[in-house]
Amino acid sequence: MGYRESEPAFGSDLAVSALRSLGYRYLPMNPGSSWRGLHDSVVNYGGNRYPQLLLCLHEEIAVSLAHGYAKGSGLPAAAAVHDLVGLMHASMAVYNAACDQVPLLLLGGSGPADPTKRRPVDWIHTASNQGDLVREYVKWDAEALVPEVFGSTISRAHAISRSAPHGPTYVSLDAEAQERALAGGIDRPAFAGTDAELLYPDPASVRRAAELLNSAGSVTVVAGRQVRDPAMTPLLVQLVEKLGAAYQDERNSVCFPTAHPQNCTGDKSVVSSSEVLLCIGVGDVPGLLAGSSEPGRTVIEISYGDLGLRSWSQERGHHPISDVRLVCDLTPGVSALLAAIGDGIDPAERAQRSARLAERVTALRARQQEAIARRWDDPVISPTRLVGELWRAVRDLDWMLVLRNTRSFPEGLWQFEGVGDYLGHSVGAGVGYGPGAMVGGALAARDQGMLGVGIIGDGDFLMAAGALWTAVHYQIPMLLVVNDNSSFYNDEQHQAEVARHRARPAENSWIGMRMDQPRIDIAGLARSYGAYAIDAVDDPDRLAASMSEAREAALSGAVAVVHVHTSPT
Repeated sequence: MGYRESEPAFGSDLAVSALRSLGYRYLPMNPGSSWRGLHDSVVNYGGNRYPQLLLCLHEEIAVSLAHGYAKGSGLPAAAAVHDLVGLMHASMAVYNAACDQVPLLLLGGSGPADPTKRRPVDWIHTASNQGDLVREYVKWDAEALVPEVFGSTISRAHAISRSAPHGPTYVSLDAEAQERALAGGIDRPAFAGTDAELLYPDPASVRRAAELLNSAGSVTVVAGRQVRDPAMTPLLVQLVEKLGAAYQDERNSVCFPTAHPQNCTGDKSVVSSSEVLLCIGVGDVPGLLAGSSEPGRTVIEISYGDLGLRSWSQERGHHPISDVRLVCDLTPGVSALLAAIGDGIDPAERAQRSARLAERVTALRARQQEAIARRWDDPVISPTRLVGELWRAVRDLDWMLVLRNTRSFPEGLWQFEGVGDYLGHSVGAGVGYGPGAMVGGALAARDQGMLGVGIIGDGDFLMAAGALWTAVHYQIPMLLVVNDNSSFYNDEQHQAEVARHRARPAENSWIGMRMDQPRIDIAGLARSYGAYAIDAVDDPDRLAASMSEAREAALSGAVAVVHVHTSPT
């Protein structure tokens, strides 16, 4: 179906024109009558191209898919949900996107606002203000009640979601207005798809930060989850090398080459032992500093500061105590700091620091490899062995790691080049994010000629396994490994801690946590959605062959799933 270059005839045609002009390629959605007009316009007016509908089996999957696609592509991402009930289903995924500061446009249908035009079902699906459901954590929401404002409202929501700091916006389009025939003389409008202007740091603060860094006896640079521009990796490398600094990724982030001789990720002591700590795009500075505060240490922060801070959720944590704070977009902030630093510290001193750090990193890598070797031959497959075998299977491909196990991921094994190699976790910690995000990230990878790869826990997978159907239906190849310890194990640990504190039997912590009796046939479930799935792997010696088989299936275009029974830690 081709795009019809005709004039818009109905209200929802105007919305499709706006989405196309603003660069939206896909519209993951779950159907509903409240946006049936928009649905028709996407398919029949827009030819189901720019945007293309992506049918999802649950609204939370649709929003998580858009979330993963936004991070993997850097392009505008949208999703559509059905009035109140769809938005209620989607709200957890919207919260994840808000905590992760991901730009996302969420569309819904509402009303009709005119009560004389409501069908009986419309009454239970209509609220005085539908956006109230997510208003406390989206950046902006609006109800567009007449066709003439559909385009301008969508355009504004797009701009707000993609201005600093990024986040989701929500627009509900009145159902009757979507279906209303337009009067003559209304043209298909054009909308500028440009993002908001960049925020640059205060020059005086930049100079102060540069002076502190150049005069420090030791520096550690930490970059985190807010860093999503691939251009940041070479800037970070240049900054670290100029300062003779140690480097560390924030937990669940990758911004720096694993193989760099100053990359100390995995050695938490570099944070507490540095005279100056430079935090760039770190989502939780207080958490980074927890338990490592040193008197007299200087903290410099490059971030969006308190911009966009809302009081409803406490997801930002404690107010960070920074000596110098550059509130700006991250790439221009680091560029300005680099210019102010100039040649950095004395070349001889820099060489000495770099050499000491290289020795420290060599010893760190040796310890990491020893830890990997200790678990490699465990009779029950360890998460470390799982990660290692997957890395061996894909390391010679153009891959994008969309998901990974967060608590048991072995540092120093997987070799990352920098920003964009790993997309990070949900941040909002909503279990069920992974399957949709995996499909969205794999879609972004596919469009860039890469293979989306992921490791997902069994609990996360089972909450939204239907996402696999969407991947199969739309021919989105990927390689997904399900790390199945048959438990919501994180909560087992919590229950054991409470029991020990109360002098009660910690061995009962599994009750209400284990997914056993019967054990779930995850491979069979994946096959029911059309995926190529490998039956549960229990034998460590079978793991490499299973990963290789799944790799070949994914490279041939399949949605490949490997089900692996693992130990909890």
